Amino acid sequence: MSRFMNTIFVTGLSGYLTGWIGILIGIFSSAFIIGRGNRFKGTVLGFIGGFMLAIVCFDLLPESFEAGGIYITIMSIAFGLILAVILDGKLEHNKISVLNNKSHGFSKAAIFMAIGIGIHNIPSGIALGSLISTSPIKGFHLIIALILHGIPEGLTVGIFLREIKASLFSLIFISVLTSIPMGLGSILGGVLSKISIVVICLSLAFAGGMILYITFRETLPSACDTWRGRFSTIGNVLGMITGILMVSFLH
Repeated sequence: MSRFMNTIFVTGLSGYLTGWIGILIGIFSSAFIIGRGNRFKGTVLGFIGGFMLAIVCFDLLPESFEAGGIYITIMSIAFGLILAVILDGKLEHNKISVLNNKSHGFSKAAIFMAIGIGIHNIPSGIALGSLISTSPIKGFHLIIALILHGIPEGLTVGIFLREIKASLFSLIFISVLTSIPMGLGSILGGVLSKISIVVICLSLAFAGGMILYITFRETLPSACDTWRGRFSTIGNVLGMITGILMVSFLH
């Protein structure tokens, strides 16, 4: 029993801290973005939009295709899209006020991104917990990779939260909340000897569907609205390139 509890503690804490450190670094790094000119901010928002598209299209979805096949992946993307649309409708109590209030759009974006990141952290935690329990050295390598992976995600959420003047407590609370699923997933991966690949497929594609919705619904339009020049589009392309390079490096 003590060995079982030790496994739960080590894998859970490792998974939680891995998710939290990456997200927290990204959130606090967003302070260097806010307060700059609209051109710089629009370029960064465009970069983030392109980066998230690259992560979804070249990381999450390919892994989901490999794990569960195209049909399960498409079904899971559809479920993620449906949930995103439902949440969007619930958050849009007054459509007119939403259209005239950019801060509400940033608030929705932050909520959607936090949910998407949290769901995405579950399969990452499962993989981490399984690896830690079988090969601690390889588990440490994955920890470094996941921390690096979490920084731009935290940067995205941090920018949206700072746009609505969120408090320091709110920033830390969001970072804690989005890290819990990775800790739980890590416990699951450490305790169970065999994880169904279908579950991983569902989680990856579901999170991908939500992130795609908010990227096309809020992030990319916000980039164009913030700066209508070429730099927001250049940011999109640079974000895509950076995301592709990062996925290639980590894999």
